[in-house]
Amino acid sequence: MSISEVIIESLNCLAESMVIVFYLYNMMKEDYRFRKKSLVPAVILCFISLDSVTLFLEYPWVHLIATFILMMAISSIMFECKFGTKIFCSLIFLIVILASESLPMGILYMLNFGSPLEQLTSGAGRYIGMFCSKLFCFWFSVYIIEYSKNKQKDIPIKNWLSIILIPILSVFILNGILVSYGLNHRQTINYLITVIGLLALNLFVFNFFDTYANQLKMKVMEQRLKSEEENYMLIENKYNEIRQLKHDINNQISVAKSMFSDGNPKEAIKHLDKLADSLSDAGRICYTGISAVDAIINMKWQEALNKNIQFTTKINVFESVPIDNMLLCRILSNLFDNAIEGAERCSYVNKYIYISLIQIDNKLRICVMNSSDEVDTQNLKSSKSGNGLHGIGVSSIKKAVTQLNGVTSFEWENGIFTADILIEY
Repeated sequence: MSISEVIIESLNCLAESMVIVFYLYNMMKEDYRFRKKSLVPAVILCFISLDSVTLFLEYPWVHLIATFILMMAISSIMFECKFGTKIFCSLIFLIVILASESLPMGILYMLNFGSPLEQLTSGAGRYIGMFCSKLFCFWFSVYIIEYSKNKQKDIPIKNWLSIILIPILSVFILNGILVSYGLNHRQTINYLITVIGLLALNLFVFNFFDTYANQLKMKVMEQRLKSEEENYMLIENKYNEIRQLKHDINNQISVAKSMFSDGNPKEAIKHLDKLADSLSDAGRICYTGISAVDAIINMKWQEALNKNIQFTTKINVFESVPIDNMLLCRILSNLFDNAIEGAERCSYVNKYIYISLIQIDNKLRICVMNSSDEVDTQNLKSSKSGNGLHGIGVSSIKKAVTQLNGVTSFEWENGIFTADILIEY
C-alpha cells in the first residue's frame, strides 16, 4: 500500500471504531461502569486493533471476526450487563456491518464503479464505498438504538439466536454469490431488495418476540393486581372488624365487671378470653411496605386459618428491599404453599406455620417452619405425593433464589420442616 492508501484505511478504521463505541455505549448505557471520558481510550484501543488487522490481514471475514471479538472485549470491560446481552448487541452489529457493506457495493456496481471484487481491492469505488458503508453503518446503528429502547432483550436464547444467525448466514451466502460470480444490474437490484428484506424480517421477528414477552408481563401484572385487590379487601374487612370491636369493647368490659361483681369470676374470665381472641383475630394483618408481599402473606395467612392451621409471623423489614419483587413473590408464594400443604397433611394434632422475614446488614433472611411428617430433604421429588412437599415448588424456589444470588437450606427435625433462605443485596 502507498502512504495515501494507508492513511485512508486508517481513517476508515477510526470511523468504524467511533461507530462501534457509540453503538455499544447507547445500547448498554444503563450498565456503563465509568465516566464518559473513558470512551476516548475505548475508541483508541478499538482503532489500533482494527487498523492492525486491516493493514496486516486483507481478508474481510477476518476483519469481521476481529470486530466481534473486540466488541465483546470492550463490552466485558466497560459494561456490567449480562453476558447474553453483550453477545446479542455484538451480533446485531455484525448484521449492521454486513448490510452497510453490501448496499454500497451493489449501488456502486450499478453506477459502473467496478465489480464487487474490484471494489474490495482498490480504486475510487473502494474509497467511496468506505465512506458510504460507514454512513450506512451509523444510520443503522442509530435506528437500532432508538428501536431497542424499552424493548425486551432478555428473550429465550434459542429465539434470539434464530433472529441473529438466520440473517447473518443469508447475507454470507448472498455475499459469496455476489463476489464469486458477479451480477448484472437487474440481479443487483434483486440482491439489494433481498438484503433489505432480511433486515426488515429480522426486525419484524424481534418485534414479535418483544410483543409476546410484553403480553406475558401484562398477564403477570394482572395477576399481581388481582392479588393486591384481594389484599386490600382483606385489610378493609379487618379494619371494619376493629371499628366494630372498638364500638363494643366498653360494653364487653362492663359485662365482665358485672360478672365479677355478681361472683362469677370464671364466666368473666371466659368472656374476657373471647374478647382477647377477637382482638387477636382482628389484628392479623401483615405489613412489610411491599404491597405484593403483603398480599401474599395475608392471603396465605387467611388460607391457613381456614384450614385450622395456626399461623404466626415475625416481620422485621424496616425499608424497601432492593430485590426483584417478582422473584421475591415467587419464592414466598411457593414457600407458603408448601408449608400449608405439609402442615395440612401431617398427622400431628397441633398444626402450625411460623414465618420470619428479617432484614439486617443488606441481607434478607426468610425462614418458614411448619409441622410436618418426616421428609427426606436430600431427595425432594417433583411430585405432590408422598410427604406433602411440592417438589416443583421447591425447584422454582431454588431457581429464583439462585437468580438473586442467595442460598437455600431445607431441613426436617423432630416433626418440623424448615426452609431457610438468605439473600444478600
